[in-house]
Amino acid sequence: MRTIPREVQDFARIKDSFRLSEKQKNVLLGTLLGDGSLKRRGTYYRLHIKHSHKQISLVRYKREIFSNITNMPIRVFFQTVKDKDYKFCEFVTLTHPEFSRYRELFYNSIQEHSDLIGDELNADMSSSVGGCHKDKNKVISQKLKQLLKSPLSLAMWFMDDGCAEYAGVSFNTQCFSLKEVRFLSQILKENFGIDSTIRKNKNGWIIYIPKNNLNKFTSIVKKYLLPDFLYKLEPYSTRS
Repeated sequence: MRTIPREVQDFARIKDSFRLSEKQKNVLLGTLLGDGSLKRRGTYYRLHIKHSHKQISLVRYKREIFSNITNMPIRVFFQTVKDKDYKFCEFVTLTHPEFSRYRELFYNSIQEHSDLIGDELNADMSSSVGGCHKDKNKVISQKLKQLLKSPLSLAMWFMDDGCAEYAGVSFNTQCFSLKEVRFLSQILKENFGIDSTIRKNKNGWIIYIPKNNLNKFTSIVKKYLLPDFLYKLEPYSTRS
């Protein structure tokens, strides 16, 4: 009689009992708008978190949030992007139907995203250094308007894709279509009361929150930001 390894039994028990908590759902929404991605492995999907090593505090935070559905320690490694070496860190969760349900919110149904981890992601990472790191298959579903209501989700998105400007702050949304960026701007207005504008940037569009709305935006997200990311709320014109 074949014996099932204890590790496999433990994984099965974890998967059987796992359900996304409200906090996990909010973090998941924010990070999928940003740098997080869903990778297919077998029947279901798993969450892949990957950032520059400079943002390892954010990776540790996300690893803690999803600690009950991952057995992978944070992996630190070097990767060559456009002939230059960069240091990254990453982890993945276990596959689970809970993650698969979120795929339709952020991925084109006719496109599959292969399960590429670490060094295999060279091609996918070509636009991630010094610019918008998005998985090219991502889309914005109309359903997001009913789901993106938590300040925690907004803060996670900002830590991933936000940056300071001269007088305000912005979200790097260059990898979404103009229509999708306008829709995200509309969500900011209707769900959070934040006015924003759309600006052309490089080969895409960004969401800009001007100075006169910065205090309101800050009051919503600041308490959820990690200390290492508070600088993103400081426009260049206010720095000494």
